[in-house]
Amino acid sequence: MAQPYYALPLRFDEIIQHNQHPTCSLPQSIAQNLYLILTTHFNESRFDETFGCSLWDEDFTNQSNSRWKEDIRQSIEQTIQEYEKRLTQVRVRVDLTDQELQLSRTNRRIKRQLTIWIDGVLKRTNERFSFQRSLFLAPLSTE
Repeated sequence: MAQPYYALPLRFDEIIQHNQHPTCSLPQSIAQNLYLILTTHFNESRFDETFGCSLWDEDFTNQSNSRWKEDIRQSIEQTIQEYEKRLTQVRVRVDLTDQELQLSRTNRRIKRQLTIWIDGVLKRTNERFSFQRSLFLAPLSTE
């Protein structure tokens, strides 16, 4: 069965040359969109300034505040409800931990790691969907 969703990143050079662009399944497409939501800050997208989440705005704020995790969770959940209509019954969980990174043999660094779990149901097939991603904070990064 053909996979009708384009894989990211979009390769416009391939499309212009009438070459086949890589495709992906529905769950993979949703996962790509969720990752894009998490890594996009508000006002970054030219087509819609509200696409993204507040994680970028809250990156350097006091993360020990108990309200911080709930604000981030709500922002992610609201954006998913707005921009990922292929999911229903969306539930977002977040956890904040300290991770020790070994930069070299003698250099270690502690970074805050935000882990995000997104669970829901695929509208089209009524199957369960799960997504998990971890991001480092201050500054925001994926590695």
